Amino acid sequence: MTLTVLHRLLAPHRLLAALALGVAACLTVPAAGAAEMRLVTIGAPVTELAFALGAGDAVVGRDTVSRQPAAAAAKPDVGYMRTLSAEGLMSLAPTHVLAVEGAGPQAAFDQLRAMGVTVEMVPEVSSPAGLEIKVAAVARALGREEEGRRLAAGLTGRLSALAAEAERAARSGGAHARILCLVGGGPGGLMAAGRGTVPDALITLAGGRNAIDSDRDFPPLSAESALAAEPRILLVSRTLVERSGGLDALLALPQLAMTPAARDRRVVQLDGALLVGFGPRTPEAVEALLRAQTGKAGP
Repeated sequence: MTLTVLHRLLAPHRLLAALALGVAACLTVPAAGAAEMRLVTIGAPVTELAFALGAGDAVVGRDTVSRQPAAAAAKPDVGYMRTLSAEGLMSLAPTHVLAVEGAGPQAAFDQLRAMGVTVEMVPEVSSPAGLEIKVAAVARALGREEEGRRLAAGLTGRLSALAAEAERAARSGGAHARILCLVGGGPGGLMAAGRGTVPDALITLAGGRNAIDSDRDFPPLSAESALAAEPRILLVSRTLVERSGGLDALLALPQLAMTPAARDRRVVQLDGALLVGFGPRTPEAVEALLRAQTGKAGP
């Protein structure tokens, strides 16, 4: 039975009974690190890290945006990470919930803790050092510290190698391109990623320059501001391209049509999850941006 069907069947007056059943199931489950851990992961990078650390079999549920790896997408969906409900989470009888910073609401997590569920928050800092901290936090929660050290070392090594390559490319004039990251596209229109965002960090790691010089996380993008930014490369999620009706339709939008990036059709399309937080696939995103600037195939 899917969570959607279950939610329709559970009337509000049966919520306490459902939660009680979840607690009863949890009481028979051993502590963290045991094979019987029942884990719900919230936040795409957190989910991907849990699987990368070898704890995929313990995952019994994940949030809506956690669709990688394929084994994660097959797990029950507990809803959007910022609008979770204790009812939906407890329907899976979890022993542990591992959530990225910013997930919630807090009241749902407080209810889970009151019922004996271990809820741990994973910090989100968009930098190589922040990724190491995130890996360590997830590994510690899963009782897989040694696996975490190996994974962190591998990711740090890959990012360091890419940074060195970006520096070499910059010296030869093959980097420092102005890159514009687009988000949104819904009723609120297009927005661009400003300073301090995940896309901004990815662009910097790849040796590029964020075309949007704004202290706002995601300022609205007008045709005037896009033209003034003079982006040479566009960074977008595949979902945004699909929602816009395809790449041709996206590049024909008034905000983009006159930009150098649209004229030259220089677009980097990534899985949207790579633009919301650092995780095990972050080096892939940095490499894609670096290749778009240098025009070279990967090593």
